[in-house]
Amino acid sequence: MTQQQVVGTKTKNIYFVGDAIACRRYINDNSVTKQFDSGIPGKTGKKRIEFGFKEALRIV
Repeated sequence: MTQQQVVGTKTKNIYFVGDAIACRRYINDNSVTKQFDSGIPGKTGKKRIEFGFKEALRIV
């Protein structure tokens, strides 16, 4: 089994080291869900999933 790395495209920081499946899980599990206020009392706002990192990542 080969070791893969999750690397930032701009800063070249290594965020995670593991096999390919673990790297994909690491990237997918770090998403952030934010809920926005609808402005109407009693009504929930929309949810939006944002990427949990400041830069794009790649698996090397």
